[in-house]
Amino acid sequence: MIPRQVVYEALVDVFELSPVAICISTAEYVSRYIMANPAYLSLIGRSWEEIADQPMYLDTVRNLDDPQRLRRLHELETVGLYQLEEVDLRHSSGRIIPTLISTQRRTINGQQLDIEIIIDNSERKAFERGILEAAYTDVVTGLPNRAAFDHRLRNLLAQWHVDQGVALAYIDLNGFKSVNDRHGHLVGDRVLRHVAERLRSYVDPQRFAARIGGDEFVLLSTFPRDQAPTADDLHVFAETICTTMPIDDHQLAIGAAIGVAMCMTAIDADALLRHADTLMYAAKATGQTIAVDLGWIDGA
Repeated sequence: MIPRQVVYEALVDVFELSPVAICISTAEYVSRYIMANPAYLSLIGRSWEEIADQPMYLDTVRNLDDPQRLRRLHELETVGLYQLEEVDLRHSSGRIIPTLISTQRRTINGQQLDIEIIIDNSERKAFERGILEAAYTDVVTGLPNRAAFDHRLRNLLAQWHVDQGVALAYIDLNGFKSVNDRHGHLVGDRVLRHVAERLRSYVDPQRFAARIGGDEFVLLSTFPRDQAPTADDLHVFAETICTTMPIDDHQLAIGAAIGVAMCMTAIDADALLRHADTLMYAAKATGQTIAVDLGWIDGA
């Protein structure tokens, strides 16, 4: 039979050599580090001397105000373990590290200890973000796509408050089909990217731009009650979008029909979009190269 001391030394080697982060702490509300292996120290970018016997939940490493912490502590006290919980750690550089932590509470020689296994979840989170960005991004222009716009619009209207107005500009390019037919789709795509760049110049915390299909774009804005966009503002916006575009040896000019629906009261997302679409078609019916039709959906 292998002596216990040999097994103990082998387990210490496993602890030290493991590529997975492991740490052991006291089983208290303000738990303190007892041991941490090199993989854990590398994960948080600190030496053992910096954290030895220090509280684990410091702003420098873990957030004491993590809203899920009390639930995890309750599980340790009632069940004795939890598995693969998402917890953010902070590297010494300030970088946030998403991790998955499994913890078991053990009593050894009368002393309660918490043993943690920590998996760096950064690559998986980055992969998930990449998938989400791809699902919400228009591949031609790099702007948010229709799915992203729908999500943003519904969230915005769900958080509507009484002092906030919402304006939705529905933009349909005039003359884009003739550019495509005459110069080809590659040039057409470059025109779309030019328009997208001009829309980006309007994007800020109160404005969101997206390409929702074909030659159609939207600009979603919020504004204080006493600062609603005027017809003059919108014509300047339209002229900016439609400025002549130098592409290769060509100076390409396009127009736009823009319908702008505004509201000052809570409204359904589909109703706002339909109203903007109706106004856009009214603008297009004028036959003008650049036309804007503005309307209030709630009669304000």
